[in-house]
Amino acid sequence: MKAHLGWGLSVSQWFIFLLANALALPIVLGQAFGMTGAEIAGLMQRTLLVVGLSSLLQAWLGHRYPIADGPAGSWAIVFVVMAQLGASQGYSAGMTLQLLEGGVLVAGVIMLVLGLVRQVHRLLFLFTPLVTGCFILLLVIQLAGVFMRGMVTDPRSGLMSGGVLLVALLVFLGVLLCSFSRYSLLRTYAVLVGIVAGWAGFYLFELMAPAPEQLAGGLHIPTPFIWGVPELDSGMLIVAGLFSLLLFSNQIAAISAMSTVVGERQADTAQVINRSSWVSGVSHFLAGVGSTIAVVPLPVTAGFVQLTGDQRRGPFMLACVLLALISLFPALVGLLALLPAPVANAALLATFVKLVSLAFTLLTKQPLDNRASTIIGVSLLLGVGCMFLPAGLYRHLPGLAQYLLGNGLLVGTLLALTMEQLWRQPR
Repeated sequence: MKAHLGWGLSVSQWFIFLLANALALPIVLGQAFGMTGAEIAGLMQRTLLVVGLSSLLQAWLGHRYPIADGPAGSWAIVFVVMAQLGASQGYSAGMTLQLLEGGVLVAGVIMLVLGLVRQVHRLLFLFTPLVTGCFILLLVIQLAGVFMRGMVTDPRSGLMSGGVLLVALLVFLGVLLCSFSRYSLLRTYAVLVGIVAGWAGFYLFELMAPAPEQLAGGLHIPTPFIWGVPELDSGMLIVAGLFSLLLFSNQIAAISAMSTVVGERQADTAQVINRSSWVSGVSHFLAGVGSTIAVVPLPVTAGFVQLTGDQRRGPFMLACVLLALISLFPALVGLLALLPAPVANAALLATFVKLVSLAFTLLTKQPLDNRASTIIGVSLLLGVGCMFLPAGLYRHLPGLAQYLLGNGLLVGTLLALTMEQLWRQPR
């Protein structure tokens, strides 16, 4: 009985973690492209389906770790920049989304082919602990701002609210305190406890947003290519190629972080990377065909596992199956969307504390001499600096420059990677 209870709680916690990572970006992207409530609900349904299937495939056939896949923040930035760029160039939202479908599919082809011919591991020399540490730290900085905005924003009005902030901070602190508890049950299910308590607090203090419009009941299989036939242009081809490199770094960072947390490495690292790559290619195909944002293995999962101590694959895979099945029922997706965004953001931000420590562990694997500290400093300063550039400042530049300047994570990672290779260590 106790074992069954433990499995049930673990599956619930993984399910909420997968859900919390997947809910926010479809809403942001839907608003950026001026979608109706029904269109955003459809985008959310397709995203949850791809997240569940991709996470399951990775744990089963790919890297074989309990690593959640979620909407890629790097792709989200491209989607938002494209929404602004397309509008300024007279493209309709539909035409822009067709271009994005094409870009996601091209990136999927690159990852699938390199994974199947077992060549991705040859790129491992590029992703040293220094580069991977810079990537994780930039990722934390970029997403921390997103989560903080989510923590302070009242879901009812879209404005900052003291009551919402107070509940969110209590959730954040509660998850951290539970993770340090002497009781193993609280440590293991810290995120679940924090989200349930925060959800109850929102309900008691009447902070809940109005229920979404009633969605159709029964089973609903998403329609392929609902945005239209994929399109491509030269700019999107270049972006897809560059982002494939960034996605490889994301993938390697997630696997490296998780292997560090679980304290074991699988026998053949090259084989693990290649398997994960072709499965990521498949998940990009699912996202392209399903007309949704592409998903990637999330490095933040390592922080979640370190926080909770739950390293089992079984409950994780069952949670993935559950998420994929529930996504086929729009009415259930509507109920899940009631999870208060500030609560989900606060709980996820708490897991970033462990991710920051993992980044510093990687950055200090070698002595922080003049070379290493300069690479870290330049990458962080220019990468973070790009995150704060107002979009209007570079709107007159070519599309590729807009993609780069709008993505500090890509700029910082490319700088760290380039400097690490060109500035050789003295022998």
